[in-house]
Amino acid sequence: ISGFVETLQDDDLPQELRHQFLGMAASNVLRMQRIVDDLLDLSRIESGGWVPDPDWLELDAVATEVLAPMQQRAQAKGVQLRTELRAPMVFADQTAARQILSNLAENALRHTASGKVELFSQVEDDGTWIGVRDTGSGIAAEHLPRIFERFYRADPGRSREAGGTGLGLAIVRHLTEAHGGRVRAESTVGAGTTIAAWFPTPASGPYSDPFEDTGRHEGQSG
Repeated sequence: ISGFVETLQDDDLPQELRHQFLGMAASNVLRMQRIVDDLLDLSRIESGGWVPDPDWLELDAVATEVLAPMQQRAQAKGVQLRTELRAPMVFADQTAARQILSNLAENALRHTASGKVELFSQVEDDGTWIGVRDTGSGIAAEHLPRIFERFYRADPGRSREAGGTGLGLAIVRHLTEAHGGRVRAESTVGAGTTIAAWFPTPASGPYSDPFEDTGRHEGQSG
């Protein structure tokens, strides 16, 4: 940003370059703002300044809210946005669930050139998995154990070019663990990635068995 501003102070700079540099500076300002916002979110979670207030959420409504802002970008890339909600509800903080799915979906769309990005849910192990699977570039096996670390990038150059902050998955992990849950990632290079968060089902709640008629998504463990 500093370099662009310094160059723009040159009165002899052609108008075409002036517009180009202004656009690049604005893009970097937005990226810096996203990094600051993500760091503030992590700081609040890690310091105990944020405590989840879980309740039964209807995932269809959450998924609709998450995918709506992404429709235009997905259409431009030729990516289908889909849902497969085998579990209709999850016991989680509404803001956290929305941010988790939003971070995962944005990340998936960023690294999927064509194909699909799918939000899914399923019941397993006395809890509910919510997550996103895609048909994108995938992540090499040696990187998977570290993708939930802050600022870790499996492909640094590509991630910066795509506009990611390197903090989205760290936020997903911290928000999930604040609920007593856990995260999981599976990926095949060139075939796609699945990342999910597991939330425990409380022993008692407003529903005696809210998932009684929900079938398990065979072959997919999150």
